[in-house]
Formats: sequence, C-alpha cells, structure tokens
Amino acid sequence: MRDAQADVARRAWIGCPRCADQNGCATCSVGSTCESHWRFLLAAEGRKLFVQCPGCWHRWWHDSGFGVGDRPHGIDPVVDFPGAGAAA
Repeated sequence: MRDAQADVARRAWIGCPRCADQNGCATCSVGSTCESHWRFLLAAEGRKLFVQCPGCWHRWWHDSGFGVGDRPHGIDPVVDFPGAGAAA
C-alpha cells in the first residue's frame, strides 16, 4: 500500500533492497538519476532517509552516509577571542 506521505515531487535515488529493480539498469549502475528507479522520500532525519519503493511498496530507513554527524571531531576548533577591553 502506498504511504500517505508519498509524493512524486519528493524522491530519492536509492536501490531497493527487496525487489532490486535497479539491477541491470545502465543509468543506475553509473550512479545517475534514472527516470524509472527512484523511491518516494517519506522523511529525513539527519543522514537517514525513510523511503518507499513505488514498485513493491517496501518501506525502509536508509543511511545516506553523509550529512549530520559525518565531520570528524575537532575539525573546526573554536577560536579563542580575547575578552572585551583586553589588549590584542
């Protein structure tokens, strides 16, 4: 059954783990956005996407591998500025 939040305007290009309909598609195999093998993007929380396959209706959380939480700790150290009225 199609999820109530499914909207064709909100899509993600992720392989479906259940039906794997993207296998054998030349466009999908090079990582491009295919006109046929997209998924409904139902929700997103940080780097995780909740998607639904329009072919088999399977719904699952997908870890995109990038986004919130992917930067190493300490990469952007906070600069210590002198207080007001202090000599530079």
